[in-house]
Amino acid sequence: MTNPAELYSLLEFDKIISHIKQFTLSDLAKEHLDDMEFMHDRSRVERALTEVGELRAILDQDDPFPLHHYSDVRKELDFARIEGNYLNAEALIRIAQLLNTSFRVRSYLQNRKDTYPNLWFHAEHLSAFKSIEKSIRQKIDDQTFEVKDSASPKLNRMRKEMARAEQNARAAVEKQFKFYSQKNYLQENLITLKDGRMVLPVKLEHKGRVKGLVHDHSASGSTLYVEPFESVEFNNEIRRLLGEEAREVERILGELTSLIRSEIKPITQNLAILSRLDFIHAKARFARELECVKPALNETNGLEIRDGKHPLLLLRKERNENVVPLNLKLGEDFNTLVISGPNAGGKTVALKTVGLFCLMIQSGIPIPAHPDSRIRIFEHIFADIGDFQSIEQDLSTFTSHMASIKTILVQADNKSLVLVDEIGVGTDPDEGSAIAVAFLEELTRRGALTIVTTHHGSLKEFAYNTEGVGNGSMDFDVQTLQPTYNFRVGIPGSSYAIEIARRLGIPEDLLARCRELLGAEKSKLEHLILDLEKKVLESEKLNEKLDLEKNRLQGLTNLYKERYEAIKSHEKALKAKASEEAQAILKEANAAVERAIKEIREHQATQDAIKRAKHSIEEQKSKMREELESFEQEEREEAEKPTLTHVEVGQDVFWEKHRSHGKVVSDADASGKVLIQVENFKFRVPVEELRESTKPAQPSKGSTSVKVETRPKSEMLPEINVIGQTLDEAITSADKFLDDALIAGWNQVRIIHGKGTGTLRKGIAEFLEQHPRVKNKKMGAWNQGDLGVTVVELD
Repeated sequence: MTNPAELYSLLEFDKIISHIKQFTLSDLAKEHLDDMEFMHDRSRVERALTEVGELRAILDQDDPFPLHHYSDVRKELDFARIEGNYLNAEALIRIAQLLNTSFRVRSYLQNRKDTYPNLWFHAEHLSAFKSIEKSIRQKIDDQTFEVKDSASPKLNRMRKEMARAEQNARAAVEKQFKFYSQKNYLQENLITLKDGRMVLPVKLEHKGRVKGLVHDHSASGSTLYVEPFESVEFNNEIRRLLGEEAREVERILGELTSLIRSEIKPITQNLAILSRLDFIHAKARFARELECVKPALNETNGLEIRDGKHPLLLLRKERNENVVPLNLKLGEDFNTLVISGPNAGGKTVALKTVGLFCLMIQSGIPIPAHPDSRIRIFEHIFADIGDFQSIEQDLSTFTSHMASIKTILVQADNKSLVLVDEIGVGTDPDEGSAIAVAFLEELTRRGALTIVTTHHGSLKEFAYNTEGVGNGSMDFDVQTLQPTYNFRVGIPGSSYAIEIARRLGIPEDLLARCRELLGAEKSKLEHLILDLEKKVLESEKLNEKLDLEKNRLQGLTNLYKERYEAIKSHEKALKAKASEEAQAILKEANAAVERAIKEIREHQATQDAIKRAKHSIEEQKSKMREELESFEQEEREEAEKPTLTHVEVGQDVFWEKHRSHGKVVSDADASGKVLIQVENFKFRVPVEELRESTKPAQPSKGSTSVKVETRPKSEMLPEINVIGQTLDEAITSADKFLDDALIAGWNQVRIIHGKGTGTLRKGIAEFLEQHPRVKNKKMGAWNQGDLGVTVVELD
């Protein structure tokens, strides 16, 4: 592999590490980043990425992770190992904070060990020393780092005695200070401390007039610092007590240090575990910042980057919205990719993005790309990017490149990724191209995954004609002379030198001479490339139209299926209603007969009662007969009416096929179909299936407006961004987007509303609750946008 430090610099991985360091809490975690291992084992990479994913989930949707208030105390712990040493108060408080954080992190993850098993794997080895922490905090103030008076009875007594002695000494000195100040014997109007003793600043000329002990003099010699005899005894007492206090404080600190010493190994282990979690936490915060994901991993197949964005471009806040995603696949149709195109068109950025993504993944760092991306685990990554001309080593650009090529040829195999920028430059173009072709042939034979950039036409031709080698290019807008930064596979790119020169005003006769000098074959090749690009663009537009038509037809099919099911349901309801009515009539008839029989029995079958009963039964039979004849007559009239050849909007019609009454709502189209409304549903049916109707259509039970607008699938992504819109605008956009998604056949989509104040998120949630085609909604996962995104499942 290229020297790691050099490789990290070439692919700018060192800048990624530097950025992640700002999220660490201690120098230990920064050291983990500096010493980060380039892992080759897939299971280890999976585990590292899963750890970051679990911590990202905590950051996104769980209670705050209690990883704070811990310091790098390795030196303090090493010092405490030695018998007889004692730590100062501040060091002990820092260790107490370490113990407290260890306890809180362990408790937090123990309560969630089923949710975050990989983080618990680390945290379960944390040891809790609450008694040690309690002892330290009981005896040391964690704000001032002073040993408390209450740390021991002896210390408490000595400090009280010291306070009394200081009070007596101050009273004695202040009395003398007042006396000598009135006599103007003092240089300054204040009491000074010298070696812990209160003294008076006496003018040199009055030294014999102030009675006391001279402790010092000023630099100029004009001031003497005199301790009055009246306070000497008190100051001596203070000095004695200070010595005793210091010894008692040392004893207390020694006791606390011995507690640490007895558990030095597990406490050191706690520090190592917390620093590891700090390291993971920093990577998770980086992943959250750039919305990074864990892609699918493999060890033998190729790689596929979908919607990948270079992290450093994303970190440039002013350019974040304009970063063009990279979509690139390697290792299936071909193992070697030759990227061509104009200068500053994005070739090198694409090359670096691939290499950087592989480095990040194999270091356990998620990447800013679509989660359906696939990254291969490599044993070696080689990169030759940039101009490494060296004056000190007397190396030209070409010689430097050849040194890199030699290293690659010695070590590269089928588990290697090789990245070479501007291969074959720095020497005669023909010879450089020949070397490049031979180099690529050998790497292709070995099975290495290789990406190179070039301007050499012979390499484009080589890629076209060689199995296992493919062309790719960076798109360029000839009209604006600006790169689009879109990568296209299968198409070699032109350098557009002559086209750019023409647009910049170079005379046409000079350009014609340029083409002559290029030679017929070279000019023809460039022309073929431009023509191919034009045809590919036309093909893409045609495919876009085909996708549009396919989506439209699928959408119509889905709508007709829905309406067919709706009318079947409607027919079923009508039949059920008719059955209920028939049962009601039969029930009424039976009741009438029973009443008649009852009346006959009650009147003992008199002639008059029998006559009345017969009359009642005949009336009921007549009523049923009339209703049946009316229904049959209506059916015959509808059936006998001729089918229509022309209808008008608003006309009541009878749809014979489904025995339903409806109303025409649109004129016939070119195929002879009209749109009719049957209650709440609209159907487009052939005119010949309709008959005149004397019965008005049933009014709809509610107004339903379905607006369908189809767009090319290439433009239709399964997500919509409504950030920056008002709530009403966002709901309107989301409503239209869901219609489009249903037509396009999406089962799951995302609505990006951002986090902000939460107004858009709440409003969108309420709208989705009422939408008839929304099956489910949930907050985005850590790799889907978290609180700023709502994931919608469509029915």
